[in-house]
Amino acid sequence: MSMEVNMFAEERKSRIVEIIDRQGKIVVPELCEIFGVSASTIRNDLRELENERLIRRTHGGAISQSKVGREPLPTSKETKMVSQKEQIAGVANELVEDGDVIAVSSGTTIFSFIKTLQNKKDLTVIVNNVQMAVWLEENTDFTVVILGGILRRKYHYVVSPVKSELLELLNIDKAFLSCNGVQAGSGITTPDIDTAMNYRRLAQSSQKVYVLSDSSKIGTVTFAKILELEDVTAVITDAGIEKTDRETIESAVEVLIAGEMGGEETFGC
Repeated sequence: MSMEVNMFAEERKSRIVEIIDRQGKIVVPELCEIFGVSASTIRNDLRELENERLIRRTHGGAISQSKVGREPLPTSKETKMVSQKEQIAGVANELVEDGDVIAVSSGTTIFSFIKTLQNKKDLTVIVNNVQMAVWLEENTDFTVVILGGILRRKYHYVVSPVKSELLELLNIDKAFLSCNGVQAGSGITTPDIDTAMNYRRLAQSSQKVYVLSDSSKIGTVTFAKILELEDVTAVITDAGIEKTDRETIESAVEVLIAGEMGGEETFGC
């Protein structure tokens, strides 16, 4: 191997570690796209990095050595798994009926979902994200309910340390939640405990609960549990989900897969 090639390989591996530490998890195809190299090259890099105890390999990718991922800022997620998020949003859209009262969490996948709802009528949308509230006000005639609390700086949404009396007054048909991790043993998780508690309360006030999670988050565990898998109506993800992850999750809850073509879905469980 020439010195130039070796230096590039070392630089690539260093950047891979930075990306995984920042995101918590990544899949091989995404790394191939970032670096313009083959899957076998990426797998070799991951194997070497695991031997150096810098990352942990998983089926189809790698996760941070930390057992609990850190919460990335929204700006760091806006360009990640974009097409998958749009496919997931399309599946979620089909679950909304005219006249529904829906509640949504924050998150880039949820924002993609919100932007599909212009084909619906007479919705009431309960949000905790100020950017989503503004978008809905400017682009729809829906009734928008904003939950109160303390604004999480740089994350654009509010959390409340106390139970919301407003939620107790509302009859919510469906909740659509994002997360940072979905795993059969650890359930639906997020790095922030206040966020987990708020989303749990949202789910408890809803007749049905759907978790929107791109496949890069499947198999990941973060600090605070939102819900057990058994407490969820369905998990909506993309076709990048690993077979073993899908099988273990389907043993507890329905899984809806956004297809490769046209936002189609297949039903598990």
